[in-house]
Amino acid sequence: MPHEHIELAQTPNGEIGPRCKACGVRMTFGSAMVVGKNYYCWDHYVEKTGADTVTVEIQRKTRFWKE
Repeated sequence: MPHEHIELAQTPNGEIGPRCKACGVRMTFGSAMVVGKNYYCWDHYVEKTGADTVTVEIQRKTRFWKE
């Protein structure tokens, strides 16, 4: 099997997914980030690749529906 090196675990919600290669935290395949042939959690993915989110959170004093 080509993916025998990937350790799988069951998440609290019952899904089966990989463990982070660096810290071993349980993840779903949807939340796991892939580098090469390994899965990483978001924090270790950023640490390993230097990539980060481009989302900019806008802080407003009042909500548009409260004006």
